[in-house]
Amino acid sequence: MASVRPGAGSGISRRAVGLAFGLAVAAAAAIIAIALLAQSGDEDRSGPASDLSGIPQDGMFLGNPDAEVLLIEYADLQCPFCAEYSTQVFPTLVAEYVRPGTVRMELRGLAFLGPDSEKALRFVVAAGLQDHAWELQEALYRSQGEENSGWVTDELVRELASGIAGLDVDRLFEDAQSAEVTARIREMARQGQVDGVPGTPTFFVKIGDDDPYLIQVPLEPDPFRAALDDALRG
Repeated sequence: MASVRPGAGSGISRRAVGLAFGLAVAAAAAIIAIALLAQSGDEDRSGPASDLSGIPQDGMFLGNPDAEVLLIEYADLQCPFCAEYSTQVFPTLVAEYVRPGTVRMELRGLAFLGPDSEKALRFVVAAGLQDHAWELQEALYRSQGEENSGWVTDELVRELASGIAGLDVDRLFEDAQSAEVTARIREMARQGQVDGVPGTPTFFVKIGDDDPYLIQVPLEPDPFRAALDDALRG
């Protein structure tokens, strides 16, 4: 689809980063989302989806702080499309762009879908205070249950967090209920409103000090490669 980059003035400019998709893609996406929800209980999410060892983390950021290109992801921990991106696209982007230091990522969590979304987000943001947000969000995606079924239990979070090296689990639970975490969640929600985020996952690319621009591409590695390569060329 098209990338949408705010122009220098009040208008909006567009440039293509892949094939254009229309209403057919939106309809297909809705069908896939329903299928993913139905199959989430049967999917094997065991084992890490990507290797994040040695990659710098800073709160909700992953990767080289000096990278010229930033990929911003708005996500809901209960969103099946977000889980699909996490397992099918994210590992490739980490290996090819984040680990070499050319692209940095920022996770902006939203709680569109309900109480389990908010509880999961609190723990991920709390993990970010220890620079382990990305490992925990991946682990939660691999354990994603039926929407608002109460699947985000303390027991599940404790089990997943215990498998993340360097993450203080007791501190995680304390921080999850803190005013700081609440403030960070509210700020991400405010950013989402300012950016006009209609749902999750939604992606923006930021080049240097330029304003971020929206990218709309299928949840497959190649369209994301095209968008990031385009951004890296400036």
